[in-house]
Amino acid sequence: MSPKNTKLPARLTDPAKIWGMLYLPFSIFLLPQLLHMLNTHLPTPLGNVWFNFIYFSCNFLAVIWIFRFFLKQALIYAGKHFWRFLMAVLAGATIYWLLNWLLSILLQQVSDSYVNLNDSNMVIMLHSNFAVMFVGSVILVPIAEETLHRGLVFGVLYDWCPLAAYLVSTAVFSAVHIIGYIGVYSPLHLILAFLQYIPAGLVLAWTYRFSGSIFAPILIHASINCIGLMSMR
Repeated sequence: MSPKNTKLPARLTDPAKIWGMLYLPFSIFLLPQLLHMLNTHLPTPLGNVWFNFIYFSCNFLAVIWIFRFFLKQALIYAGKHFWRFLMAVLAGATIYWLLNWLLSILLQQVSDSYVNLNDSNMVIMLHSNFAVMFVGSVILVPIAEETLHRGLVFGVLYDWCPLAAYLVSTAVFSAVHIIGYIGVYSPLHLILAFLQYIPAGLVLAWTYRFSGSIFAPILIHASINCIGLMSMR
């Protein structure tokens, strides 16, 4: 079931598209390097927890500014179509957890030693400062990532080719989560990690399409991160 209108309700302005497309690669490749360079010049360099939080905060603030009109429009639309919004969130979350459970079984069959590449680092940082990691992972990250990957990449491509919108936005979403581990882990582990993010990428894109508001996948993304953090605590 999907809205009769083939176009997404909340529309990105042309300036938001341009600045968003410029900012997305900057946030992936240059912003971490820039922050790392600045961090090395501090009298006392920040640890991993605060460094990540600063990165999350910079990303969040940039996204809020670039996409402020889009986010406002999406929030209004969610309020006007609350029951569709709620149904999309519940359906999307259910489908995600089912697919993720099935995929986890498959990944263990391929490699019984496989663990998510982020888990060990997350556990260390959570034990160091749970509150900071919680705010960053449950509030800042979902808003920034969903706006960029679903609102921007999926939204821009959808009017041209819906299939391409699903495939490209999911591929970008998966790649962003493993790019920092290239050269650290084996090619097999990188491939398995890439595959592990595909259910989330596809389901979150579908949730956005079905609900018509970027706040539906944001809410699911936040719940996924929240449950994950609580299970690692």
